[in-house]
Order: sequence, then structure tokens, then C-alpha cells
Amino acid sequence: MVVRGEAGIGKTRLIREVCSGLGDGTHVLWGTCVHFGQATVPFAPLTGALKPWFARVDAANRRKVLTGVDDLGLIFPALGSARARETGRLLPLLDLVFNRIAETAPTVLVIDDLHWADHTSLDVLAYLISGFDDQRLAVMAACREEHRDEGHPLHGWLADMRRTPAFNEVQLDRLDLAATEVQIEGLLGRVVDVEFAAQVHERSGGNPYLTELLTRDMSDGERPDDLLELPAAIPTALGEALLSSWHCLSATARQTTRVLAAAGRPTEVDVLAGVLTKHGGVNPAQLSECLTEAQYQGVVLSDVDGRLWFRHPLLAEVLEDAMPPGDAARVHATYARVLEARSGTTRQCDAADLAVHYDRAGHADKSYQWSIAAANYAVNLHAPAEEAMNLERACSLWDEVSPDVRGPSWAHIDLLLRASDACDRAGRVEAAIGWLDHARGLVNPADEPLLASTLACALGDLERQRATPGKTRLSDSTQAVELTQQFPLSPQRARALAGLADAEKWDDRLPEAAMHADEAVRIARRSESGPALTYALNTRASVHLHRDQIESSLADAGEAHLLARSCGDSVQQAAAANWRVICLSELGLTTEATAVALQGFHDALRGGSPHWGYFLAALAAEGLLHSGRWQECQDLLREALAARRGPIPSAGLRMVAARLAVRSGNLAEAKQHLGRALELIPGDYPGLRMRMALAGAEVFTASGEPYKAFEWVKSRITGPNATPSPPRAEDLRAVKYRDQLVLPLAEAAAELAVAGRDAGDVDAASLARSGLDETLARWPRPPFTSPPDSEIQQMRRTLFAAAVARCGHDPKEAACWEQAIEKCEAAGAPWHTALSQYRCASALLTTGAASSAVGGLLRSAHRGAIGLGAQPLQHQIDTLARMARVTLREPAEPLNMDLPVPGLAHLTAREREIMTFLVAGRSNGEIAKELVISDKTVSVHVSSILRKTRTTTRVEAAALAERLTDRREG
Repeated sequence: MVVRGEAGIGKTRLIREVCSGLGDGTHVLWGTCVHFGQATVPFAPLTGALKPWFARVDAANRRKVLTGVDDLGLIFPALGSARARETGRLLPLLDLVFNRIAETAPTVLVIDDLHWADHTSLDVLAYLISGFDDQRLAVMAACREEHRDEGHPLHGWLADMRRTPAFNEVQLDRLDLAATEVQIEGLLGRVVDVEFAAQVHERSGGNPYLTELLTRDMSDGERPDDLLELPAAIPTALGEALLSSWHCLSATARQTTRVLAAAGRPTEVDVLAGVLTKHGGVNPAQLSECLTEAQYQGVVLSDVDGRLWFRHPLLAEVLEDAMPPGDAARVHATYARVLEARSGTTRQCDAADLAVHYDRAGHADKSYQWSIAAANYAVNLHAPAEEAMNLERACSLWDEVSPDVRGPSWAHIDLLLRASDACDRAGRVEAAIGWLDHARGLVNPADEPLLASTLACALGDLERQRATPGKTRLSDSTQAVELTQQFPLSPQRARALAGLADAEKWDDRLPEAAMHADEAVRIARRSESGPALTYALNTRASVHLHRDQIESSLADAGEAHLLARSCGDSVQQAAAANWRVICLSELGLTTEATAVALQGFHDALRGGSPHWGYFLAALAAEGLLHSGRWQECQDLLREALAARRGPIPSAGLRMVAARLAVRSGNLAEAKQHLGRALELIPGDYPGLRMRMALAGAEVFTASGEPYKAFEWVKSRITGPNATPSPPRAEDLRAVKYRDQLVLPLAEAAAELAVAGRDAGDVDAASLARSGLDETLARWPRPPFTSPPDSEIQQMRRTLFAAAVARCGHDPKEAACWEQAIEKCEAAGAPWHTALSQYRCASALLTTGAASSAVGGLLRSAHRGAIGLGAQPLQHQIDTLARMARVTLREPAEPLNMDLPVPGLAHLTAREREIMTFLVAGRSNGEIAKELVISDKTVSVHVSSILRKTRTTTRVEAAALAERLTDRREG
């Protein structure tokens, strides 16, 4: 077995782990190939493998193995002198020695660094492998992909060995993100955040050794949910490891790779040659030799397009950082000239490289021009992060650029607006606000009222995206409208009125918001501006939604979606998808809402607005979690959390991830997600307050802190001071918001009450119920009575009633859970269904019900929990079933009599089916219920089974069936 891969990929570690598990009864003979400069040492790995064995073996076995092999003294002087004979004579002797050792015990011969093996050692290995028969001997070798240039003897050896039947190979590739995350958790001994793992993976490229060096000094966190940050500077040990192979290069090859590092990305050979010709101190005629040397040492490699880059990209950072500033500027200037001049024209994809090279060379005019070109190219690729990066460079260079290059002052404002928009779409809200503020300072509202209004509107939008509750900048929105009074039918006025409506909505001025949203839509239609109408319709959709006018909101969002798509406005398209998802969810159409959210997420990514796309991903993940599609939910969350996002979408994603982690049994991960969400936004952030309440309630309850869970939800229902007046009865939106929180509040109160009863603290249990009643009494409308009465609404209503009954230890609790089971199944909520089945069984047992009465409930709940991967719930079900003496074993498939089972051949098809239930430990009543037949019919069949199998009890019949079936399968 040859294990292949690059340096640091884990070849040797894998083989060591395999050998460590073989036990003391196995000989492991470990040899390493030796390489000094361009020379190899004959037989080095074989002598290295045998010497330790010779040293530790007893005299009898030593004599047995070495009898008649005196000629090995040529390579083992300790064995005595030997006459110089041809090398070929030693091959069968070494083969004999290894096979004799294998006769004493199972033996593994390991050859490390096979890429440096000498010809004679390869010959010995070939001799061994070709002679494999039934001896207890295995050969394993580790071989790098680098250090193997053309003509290397290993190429021919591997080709020959692949033709032998006993030869196998394993290719170890770099780890993907998930595997890197597992590796980091193993190194640090705790759960790590996927965002941190993604940073490490991006820098290490998935090389396990580099990952280990990057995270080596991060194992001293104080808490298991500490969130780590990767240091910007490369750790010293990592830098030294990266440079180890580089230092083996000749001086000219080192200089060649220094110049390559300044390229910043994989580079064509002709570009590198051009730079070396003009600046670099390397004769281009030597380039081929230098690159061959660098590839042999594993420093550089070429991709499928023939471009050159470093095997480990971090090495480029190390080499470029070490370059003196003056030399770096000259090299970058040379790269820029070569790229700009090749083939007489410059490819569009080179624009970003030219912008960077000219910037680092100190040529502001050229860098500015190429930054704009690179931003335009990024627009075509729908890459907002790259677009923003290039536009921000152009903005920062403005004062250094010649006036005839940068253009008039209005061009500066356009550039700042464009940079702000790109930063917004890339999720960098603070940077977007900064560029807008800069632009606003350059505009005189008296001279340019429409432009000033546009800037004020945009700034208001961005301020509302900040994770700061209550900061709506209503004054900015009002000023924006005032600036457009002289232009009553302009798109800018429609835009300003819509912005004002949005601000009023967040300021709880819904009547005013509705009036201004209607006016914005009317003016936008008359102005015939598609972008203005799209924005106005989306704003009115959100206002309708806050007023609980779901159908009107859905209609506006649908029209906005079509308009945004025709205009190519990915931001407004994502916004329209957001309102559609929420409306569909309000109507109880979870499946449809999830599909729209998923489609909106993919459309946003394709359209260049990933920031809001990731918020749609959070909504989609919620739907997948509810519907029991947990693996899809997990995959979506991992994809989204590993990407760059703004704080609001990131917090939304993490709250869903926290709930999924709780239900899956990963409590440490759940706490980490909740903690990170609270770092990103305040816990009472208006747009995500409900989701934060749900996530916190599940995390704290699972952590054994029901009181904290109760207070956490209560504060988000009643407000931070627990004293504000309840909403009006007609304020349906607030009532619906309350309805979504009273369920986790009741569940937390029930957990608190149960904990009190378990501890014998009657007062604590009573306080839990009174606290719940007191909170609910503040509201004029009973929970879950607002329209529409969807299946989701009915599910929540029955779950709430069951939780209240559990809190008060109500004798009717089991009946409440039975109703909840029915409604949860109808609503397509498998996790809630399984939980309700478990709660119902527990309540029935508390009232003294027989085990047979809860068997079906527990088995159904168990199936659901296993299917979801809900480990904590599965454990609870297992425990309750064990205490109730209920078997969770599922019946097997009916016996296939095409392969007769002696002793069971005379059973009918129905009797064979019933026999599987007997083996699973089911009672007659349970069998009757499962098969939808009467108890009497089951009893008749069981009697027939006993007669035909000549057994006297159902237990004896079941045991006989298992024995006979096992024998047939054996």
C-alpha cells in the first residue's frame, strides 16, 4: 500500500495511526529513505527498518532469521564481514530475512519518504511485493507528490507495481471545510465556530499540517464557547515551515519565486519571464531550470492552464512581506507594464491585478483607472465584494489622482454612491454608510435638492440596517421628502416618500406609513420609473404586512418581484422575496414559503446581492427545520455561515443554527451560535426579536436553565422593563408576534414547574404557573385566536394548551397532547410531532396507564427522533421506554419463504407477519392496532402459530423464530 499526497497532508500520520492499532503481537519495521543534496543512500530505508529489530530480538529468533545470510554484512557491518558481491545477490537475502521475520509474528514494513528511495531499495521492495503469497507480511510506504521530476525512478517503479495484484494506492487530498473543522476541534479540544474554521481553511488550503500550525497556540480559551479569531500575522512556526523547502532552492530559484510572489495570484510563465527580463536579477534563460527546481522541491506548481503559483499560497504572503519596500515597488511597476503591454491589449480579467500593481508601485492615476475597469468587470461577474474592493481603492485615491483623470466633482459623488451601493450588497453596512456620509458632505441641498434627497434616502435605508434598535433616522427621511417638494411627480419624490413610510413603520406610525406608501406607489407609477416603483411596492408590502394585511402585502411583493427582475435590481428582488416568504408563512404555507426563500437565496447570489440573499437563506433554514429536513437545513446553514455576510443576516442564520444544534444534541455549538448572534445584534433588535427569543428559549431550556428561558422570552413579550401597556385588541400584528412567543414562554414555564415538582418545591411550581398567567392576563385577546386559522396556527394553539396543562399538572394533559399530535402531523412538523408523542406517553404513565397504552406512542416518537437525528429526544424516549418496560424494537420484514426456514415453513403469510411482531415484543392489542384487525383475530393467529411451531407461549415462539432465522442467515 502506497499512501500518496503532498507534504503535510498526513501520510506518515495515517500510517502511524494504523500501525499503533496493530497491538504488541505485530512487528512494525519502520525505515525512512535518506536524501542528501542530489545523492541517495543505498538500502537506507531497509537497514533503518531492520536495525531496531536486530537490536531488540532475542538470540534464538535472531539466529533463526539470520542463518545463511552472511552476505548481508555488506550493508549490516554488525553482522560480520562479507566479500563484495553483486548487489543483485542481496535482494533474495533481504526478501528471505523479511519473510523469516514474518514467520515469527505478523509483520509490517513501513518505508517513509519513498520519493527519495534509491534504486536498490526500490528493487528490494519490488522483489518483496512480487513474491507475496500467504506470508503474514504487509508493506506500506508514504510518498510525496513533489520531489518527483521527469525521469524519476519512482515513476517507472510505480507503473510496474500497479500491475501486481497485491499492490494498492491511497491518494490523500487536502481536507474540505467540514474535515478541517473536525481537525481543529480535535486540536483545540472543543467545538469551533464554522466561520473561524472557514478562515483557517482559506489560509491553510486544507493542508492538515498548516492548519495545525495556524491553530497551535489557540488552545487556552477560558470558556468552551469562546469565539476565536485568526491572527492577521502568520505565526512564526508556520512561516518557518513554509520556508523550509524554499531555503533548499538555489539563489536564482529563490529570487524567481520572490518575484512570482509579488504577482499576487497564479501567473502565466510568459508574464513571469517578462518581469524577470525587466527586473528581477534572473536571466530568463534560467527560468525553466529555476521553475523545475522549485517544482521538484514542492515550492511551486502549475495548474491545468499552465499558470504558476505556490503549492501553499501562504508562502507567497511570507515572501512578499519580506521584500524591501523599494524592491517591491519596482517589481509591482514592472508587473503592471508587462501586463498592460502583452499582446498589445490588456485582458479585462487583468484589470484588478493592474490596479493593485500600480497602486503598490505608487502610480495613482493608473491605479485609479484600472480600479474602475476592475469594478466594471466585477459587475459583469455579479461579484459585489470584488466590485466594492476596487471602488473603495478608487475612492481612497481620489485626492492623489490628476484632475483630468478623475473628472469633475459630480463624478466623485457618483463614485462614492456606487462604492456605498457595492458595500451594501456585499454586506458591509458600516463601510457603505461611511462612503454615503462622505458624498453627503460634498452636496449642497440648496443647489442640488434631488441629489441631496437621494443621498438622505439611501443613508436612511442603511441606518435602518444597522443592528441598533429604534434608530430609524426619521429626520433624514422627512428631510428627503421636503427636498423633493418642487418635483411632485419625480422618481426621487416617490423614493423619498417610500423611505419615509419605511422609517415610520419601524417607528410604529403605521397609519402615516400606509398613507405615504400609497402616495409613493402612485407617484412612482406616474413617473414611469421601474426602480422607483419597485422600491415603493416593496415598502408598501412591508407596511401592509405590519398592518396584518397579508393578501395586499403578497400582491405588492409579487409585482415588485417581477419588476425588480426585469430591471435587474437584485437587491429589490431579494426584498420582494423576503416579504413573500413572510406572507406565505403567515398564511401557514410553510412548504411554499421555504421554496420561495430557497429560490430567492440562489437568485440573490447569482444577481450579486449575497448580503440579503443570506437573510433569505436564514428564512429557508427555518422552513427546513420546521419540516424535518434537517440535513438540508444543516447543509444550507454551513454554506451560508462559511461566507461573508452582514450582521443581520448572520445573526438570523445563527439563531436557526442554534435551534438545530439544540435539537441535534450539540449544546456547545448551540451556545456558540447564540453568543455570536448576540455579539452581532442586540437581543431586542426589532426585526429579529422573535427569532432571538425562540433560539434563546431552546438553548437555555436545554442547558437546564428553565427560569432563564422563561425570563428571556417574557422580556421580549412585555418589553425590557416589563411595564409597558399591552397593545390594542385590533393591533393584530402585535398580537401575532405575541402568539409566536407565548408558546416558548409556556414551554419554559412548564419546564420550571416540572423542575419544582421534581425537587419537592411546590411553591416554585406554583410560581411558574402564576407567572405565566400574569403575563398572559396583560393581553386583551386570548392566544392563537387571530386569523387566519391555518394548520400552523392550530398546531401552536394545541401545543400551547398542552404546555399550560403540563405546567399546572392538569389531569387532562395527556388529552391535550393527543390533540397536539394530530395538529403537528397535519402541519408537517415531525419534530413537534415526536415531542408531543413523548410528552403524551409521559403524561399517560403519570396517571397510571398501562405500558401497553403508551407503546405505540413511544415507538412512533422513537422512529421520528431517529429519522431527524434528534439525539436528546431519542435519549428521553429510550429512558421512558426502559422505565415503562416498553420495547422500542421494530418488527422485521416478514420472512421470505422462497428460502425455507425449517420449523416455520407451514406458517401462512399473515402468520409470518404476526410472528415479526411477536419477535418485536408486541402485545395482541398493539398488533391489532398496527395491522388494523381485531384483537380476536390476532389471538386466533397467535394460537395457530403456537400450534404449528409446537411452542406453548408467545415468548417461546418468538425465541424459536429468531434462532431459526439466525441459522438460515448464518
